[in-house]
Amino acid sequence: MKEVFTSRVLKSTILKNAFIKTATFEGMYKDGIPTQKLIDLHTAMAKGGVGLTTVSYGAVSPDARSFKHQMVINEQSLPQLKRLAESVHQAGGKVSIQLTHCGYFSKNTAVKRPLAPSKVFNEYGCLSGIWFSKAMTKADMAQVAEHFANAAKVLQDIGFDAIELHMGHGYLLSQFLSPWTNKRKDAYGGSLENRVRFPLEVYQKVAEKVGKDFPILVKLNLSDGFKGGFSLADCQYVAKKLENLGCAALVLSGGFTSRTPFYLMRGAIPLRGMIKNGTSLAEKITMALFGPFIIKKYKFTPNFFLEQAKTIRKTVKMPLVYLGGVDSKTGIEKIVAAGFEFIALGRPLIHDPNFLLKLKANEIEKSGCTRCNQCVVEMDRGGVRCVINDK
Repeated sequence: MKEVFTSRVLKSTILKNAFIKTATFEGMYKDGIPTQKLIDLHTAMAKGGVGLTTVSYGAVSPDARSFKHQMVINEQSLPQLKRLAESVHQAGGKVSIQLTHCGYFSKNTAVKRPLAPSKVFNEYGCLSGIWFSKAMTKADMAQVAEHFANAAKVLQDIGFDAIELHMGHGYLLSQFLSPWTNKRKDAYGGSLENRVRFPLEVYQKVAEKVGKDFPILVKLNLSDGFKGGFSLADCQYVAKKLENLGCAALVLSGGFTSRTPFYLMRGAIPLRGMIKNGTSLAEKITMALFGPFIIKKYKFTPNFFLEQAKTIRKTVKMPLVYLGGVDSKTGIEKIVAAGFEFIALGRPLIHDPNFLLKLKANEIEKSGCTRCNQCVVEMDRGGVRCVINDK
């Protein structure tokens, strides 16, 4: 265990240990601007011993948001984000931010035709009246790539230590990678070589803007979690491409928000709370009637992505961030033994920001998180938190 608490190098950034607080939607925004709660949350992560804490879902433009109140990287949000970075640094940690575009995963009624690789039915936001996506033109792609690059640069300038490009979970770049959503007939669709073209163009545009020494991590699906989606073999191919481009590290994840949302988290499905959080009466009724049948449950087991992730470990030599079911000393030791340089945690740190300090001091062996997933419900009720702590 001592090894994981020693310093790590991530391009130009030195982390005090191997642990990363993974991006989990916080819901701590008002009109797209971070609140003090968001600053306090990530400061607590740094004080709790995390080497790098990741702010979730930084939309690269207003139309990149899944719904209206999400944070967008612009002049209005930058002052609070700068304060967040300064606070994390004062607490002894480093900070990254996840940059993303929702693609057609939109309930944002200000955007009538959300962008996507192809025209597809919007199963995510149809009950909000947004039925179909707009197939992106080359001009659209050039503009979105520029938005990613500009967002990365301003965040670098205000003191962020790294950025994470979101190519997973079914958001825009993932929609290009997945044959389920990419039905294009041009150079950006069809073969995997074509489907990866735009995500790699975005990566290169960002890298040009921030320089070769600034850490760019990429969150990438091991699998979408369903037949006909992005596969483990696809992940191997894309991982090699990103390695060749000098990517700082891959954060290995999985799942597709509109089809397999709990493929990533595993454990209980907090359906009652999800119904209450519905954005419309139609959505609440649909969730109540069909939720038990359309939301698949996945049993939680420790290190549930490890076997899939080992395949990528054998494929590339670049740094890899293991994510998925990390909750104990035993689990961490298995991850280290499998050759992963970094370890990402979500729910154990939401449950207790001091989890790592207690683990290091041998005060505990395992997280107290029960995987009830009520924290998912709380994201839309004023901010992510652990309800177990109420008891």
